[in-house]
Amino acid sequence: MNDSSQSVSEPRPSGILGEVETVGVQPVPDSQRTMSPGKMTIVWLMASASATTPLIGALLFHFGVADMILAIFLSWLIGLIPSGLFSEMGREVPLTGLIVARKSYGTAGAFLFSILFTFVNMGWFGLNTAVAGVTLNAITHVSGSLWFWVIGVIQVFLVLFGMKWLEYFYRYTSVVLLVCYGMLAYLLFSRYHVQMPGATMPMQWGTAISTIVTFSILAWTYKVSTVSRFARPASDPRGKSAFFFAPSVGIMASVLVMGLMGMYSQQATGNWNLALIGAHAPIWGVIAAIGVALAIIHTNAMNLYPSTVDLLVALNTLRRPSKWEQPIATMAMGVLGTVLAILGILNHVAGFLDVIGDVIIPFTFIMLVDWIWVQRRQTPAADFFAQPHTAHDWWNWPAIVAFAFGLIISIWGGEWLPSLFTTVLPLPVVGGLISAVIYAVWAIPRALSKGLGPQSEA
Repeated sequence: MNDSSQSVSEPRPSGILGEVETVGVQPVPDSQRTMSPGKMTIVWLMASASATTPLIGALLFHFGVADMILAIFLSWLIGLIPSGLFSEMGREVPLTGLIVARKSYGTAGAFLFSILFTFVNMGWFGLNTAVAGVTLNAITHVSGSLWFWVIGVIQVFLVLFGMKWLEYFYRYTSVVLLVCYGMLAYLLFSRYHVQMPGATMPMQWGTAISTIVTFSILAWTYKVSTVSRFARPASDPRGKSAFFFAPSVGIMASVLVMGLMGMYSQQATGNWNLALIGAHAPIWGVIAAIGVALAIIHTNAMNLYPSTVDLLVALNTLRRPSKWEQPIATMAMGVLGTVLAILGILNHVAGFLDVIGDVIIPFTFIMLVDWIWVQRRQTPAADFFAQPHTAHDWWNWPAIVAFAFGLIISIWGGEWLPSLFTTVLPLPVVGGLISAVIYAVWAIPRALSKGLGPQSEA
């Protein structure tokens, strides 16, 4: 691995090329770290508010409105601290999470996770593109893959310009999205017989919370620092608490509102996808439906962007970065994700969500234990790019073993105690907590006995 902690020293082009983001995995310059808590909240609100989010209402439909709302609230409480800590991580050291994972899992471990999460994010990109394409095909009565490619190209174009312009896009299109959803909600309640969906089966808290956290807050958490590295540094005292809460509030507010809309749409029309109402509505309803379908861009930009950055982390393990590798990777990931949408990833959504929770939650919880109690939030940015010299630099076995235990519990724990993990406890969260405890018991005493600071370990 080559040291890439220094920016590539090439002259910045003028015009539109000068706005293309090329920072890659390097530390974000202080001049670009200007995002406020309010802007960060809007980024995550819009990233979570997509045409796919109402699917939560269909997945939890049989549990009824009241229990779904409570399950969303409990899911927010579960994800609040992890997402807040990752938000602070990005402000303390302006790097993406998988670069920080080089100290948590070793350089080789972080490399493997980077490859895995590149494809996870690309899968999300394909899933959301598929929903938008199917919806727009139905509204406009067009068949084939035209809309899939239109959505894919728009998303790639936006992500090329990076977080600065994505934040502008989220901020100034948020009102459009709210108006479009409001128009469709009016159509739903004025044209259909809408009733409050009640429970038709006993509440399964473990299943419901697992669905929500893997669909939303804990699936996003490790990506939070990829955004917060552009926020005001932790040394800036303004809005510290607000930065901590901003990601989780933005994500879960969208899940709550969109989940309710999806559940009511499922009850009234037999389909969770509210945008499909526009296919049989006046022209303003069609326009609103197209606007909601295009809102998939909000979410997918935050799938394609981390997918690109995760790929760059893997590449950086092997070679020194080049200036234009970020936009090239963005275009490549966008094309592959669009192909996944066309090939039918939407038909495999349930299994895809299970895999996400099984892997990401233990990974995330171990990283937090390492960052807070082993690294003690003190590792300088340059240390994450240092050439590995020892076996521990390449593989942090306590973290790898703890992750394996958490993964085993997440995959097979339901076979050992099916009733407990269906009706009471969310299995992926339990697996993640157990992996975090194993790592803490193993790694923290070793770090303390060695007087381990980041500088002494390097």
